[in-house]
Amino acid sequence: MGIKENQPQSVETQSFTMAPPGIGRRTVTKGLAWSVPVIAASVAVPLAAASEKKPNCGCLATGALGAFTAQAATLLNIGTVTGTIAFNLDSGACNTGFFKPLYTVLGAGGSISFSDGTKYPYTIGATTGVGTIGQVSVFDSTFTVLGRVNMPNDLVPPYSPKVPTRICMTFTAIFVPIPPIPQVECTYALCFDITSPSSLGAIIAGTGTVNWTDLTPSNPTLTPS
Repeated sequence: MGIKENQPQSVETQSFTMAPPGIGRRTVTKGLAWSVPVIAASVAVPLAAASEKKPNCGCLATGALGAFTAQAATLLNIGTVTGTIAFNLDSGACNTGFFKPLYTVLGAGGSISFSDGTKYPYTIGATTGVGTIGQVSVFDSTFTVLGRVNMPNDLVPPYSPKVPTRICMTFTAIFVPIPPIPQVECTYALCFDITSPSSLGAIIAGTGTVNWTDLTPSNPTLTPS
């Protein structure tokens, strides 16, 4: 019995007290290795959701058209034509997602067609404005065709040899995101008919000024490109 009382502590008990230092370092290393993909996944989820909810480039639609006005200042039967029109765009079908509520329209290109079958590209154009996603917004477009439009003589008003018949313009709609989502830019072509233009003025001996007005331009078409 005395021998049993003087025996040292068991090896099993000593091993238990020394285990934590070796295990702790491996456990921390494992924890770091597994935490990296968790963080990456948390960033990827909102970016993926934003890409699914970005505005579709076909989401804009035409609204009502404002009055069309244009003027031809003519010398030697060659006119410089300037004009303006207001138009509406309906963005009710656009999905905002992670994008700011305002979008911008910018454009410079376009053309004007006349009743004699001629068509002239804009020398200078400006289609601009800021719209609100989900609403109908108003935009303005101005243009100049510089010294290229043939204007026949007509002594008696109203001027009838040549009237505008169709306008087409191109512009880009810019949807601004919340960073780091990339900006979305959509290019459109807007065309409409000038169906009931009134003319005022005359061209005599190659010189004169003619003004055209259409209060009800019609048949707008908006095509994404």
